[in-house]
Amino acid sequence: MSLAGIKVLDFTHLLPGETASTLLADMGADVLRIDRLEPGLNENLPPMVAGESLYYWSMHRNKRRLRLNLKKEQAIEIVKSLVKNSDVIIENFRPGAMERLGLAFADLKAINPALIYCSISGYGKESKWKDRPGHDLTFVAEAGILDETRDENGIPIVPGIFVSDYMSGVYGALAVVSALFERTITGLGKHVEISMFESALSTLGVVATSMLHPSQAGKERETRYPEALPNHRLYRCKDGRYLAAAPVEPQFWMIFLEKIGRPDLMGKHPIKDKVYLMQQIAPELERRTLAEWMEIFKEPYCCVSPVNTVDEALDFLPEGRQRVISEIDHPTLGKISQMKNPIYQLYRNWSEAQADFICKDTKEVASQVLRTLGYGDEDLAHLREDGVIE
Repeated sequence: MSLAGIKVLDFTHLLPGETASTLLADMGADVLRIDRLEPGLNENLPPMVAGESLYYWSMHRNKRRLRLNLKKEQAIEIVKSLVKNSDVIIENFRPGAMERLGLAFADLKAINPALIYCSISGYGKESKWKDRPGHDLTFVAEAGILDETRDENGIPIVPGIFVSDYMSGVYGALAVVSALFERTITGLGKHVEISMFESALSTLGVVATSMLHPSQAGKERETRYPEALPNHRLYRCKDGRYLAAAPVEPQFWMIFLEKIGRPDLMGKHPIKDKVYLMQQIAPELERRTLAEWMEIFKEPYCCVSPVNTVDEALDFLPEGRQRVISEIDHPTLGKISQMKNPIYQLYRNWSEAQADFICKDTKEVASQVLRTLGYGDEDLAHLREDGVIE
């Protein structure tokens, strides 16, 4: 695998950082999570089954876990010992938290000059708002995404997925891989920072570029992309389901109009005559159910799709859900189905192999990890008695 042999210390505790470390684990990195002794917020997020969070376990395949009480100096010493032979640290605390623990980049690069240190936070430590808290909803609101996604009544729609969380996680993993490549040339590590606000804002690149051009001054509402057009919008079907129609290219637009029985609309312009066209097309599509339309649009394909439920989406590809789902073993919950990393095709036999689950016994992990640092049985017993490890 691409990152085989790369050792990652994972201090993340919410989705942005957990996404980054999961991507690295999927690509073969040896990820050791440093978790608190008592389950945190991420281990208590719903849905909960038999006392276990499916949210938490969706993000922790292919990892090991070491529970440490970072308020204890002995735990900090353990971390610093681990840093000597680590390649990457990922953390998503608010700026200043790792400094207070003595685990800032400046502290750790003195121990390991080749260390890659990735921090994911709301605005980045260089921002005047570095101490300002936030979550995905606040970032997508501030970044203009909610203003760009309104319903027909002009009411902002909250996205069904966490845009800033996932985007910052992907950017974080990309930054780490880039820094690892740079290290092969320089031999040195570096500190990379990812802002969740800026990660959300980056998704509006086309909108911002259009809006900022001098010719578009004062036309912010007209630069919205993608706007509702007759050949780029959702249409309601007879059964209340929706069809996503994007026959933008002329050849697809022609097929689309023929299939809905309105080739007479071909002479109209999708932008200049957009209101008229939408008024004409919408009633046509309400005459049939979604299933009926999908049968009609089966061949030849012209960029028309169903608005799937999540369950339907998992089975949507011709290969079925085995292409996008793998299973892992949980000591309490049994088999848990998980989404595969979409770059799994890079790795031989990934489609046949199951992900290794996080170690079932974290005490066993603690023993394994700490013994490699020279701790013996008596040392481990003292650490447990002192509340340093689980």
